[in-house]
Amino acid sequence: MSRDLPAGADPAALAALAARVARLEDLEAVRATWLDYCNRLDTEDLGALADVFCADAQVEIDGLGPGVDGTYVGRDRIVGDFYATTISPSSPARHMTGHLSTNMQIDLQGDEAATLAYFFEIVDDNLVLIGTYQHRMRREADRWRFGFLRISVRYRGRLSIDRVRGQSLRDIVARPV
Repeated sequence: MSRDLPAGADPAALAALAARVARLEDLEAVRATWLDYCNRLDTEDLGALADVFCADAQVEIDGLGPGVDGTYVGRDRIVGDFYATTISPSSPARHMTGHLSTNMQIDLQGDEAATLAYFFEIVDDNLVLIGTYQHRMRREADRWRFGFLRISVRYRGRLSIDRVRGQSLRDIVARPV
């Protein structure tokens, strides 16, 4: 490497700079996975949603409700048994979602990252959920993915405003800009 360096360049300083840039790239890639999850969930794109999970991932649901709370293991079961039954347009139990996620903290440790983020979500036009996401992510060959996701609902309530209706984010983003 040193023969490719400009004259007078400090190899140690360049190595430190390269490590800092790699760390920033990893932090941004972790955030991108988290944002992909949020957008793919809200646009009801189950195929793309599956891509944010490792094949052996686990999702733990706490506080969402009876019959839904529990642990789902494996990408196919996570998408097929949890998300497909709650957000799929063809599901009789469909729950359209729109949410904001904030305050992400990332603890990056090599090829793994632990995160904590808050969410505020409106489901089916009048159910408000406020809670946390806790992730353990892993670097895989092509991207960072969730190895574990805990969704904890801390607060829930119904909006008492009449005639509030929303639009599907999937339909909104499908229109060209």
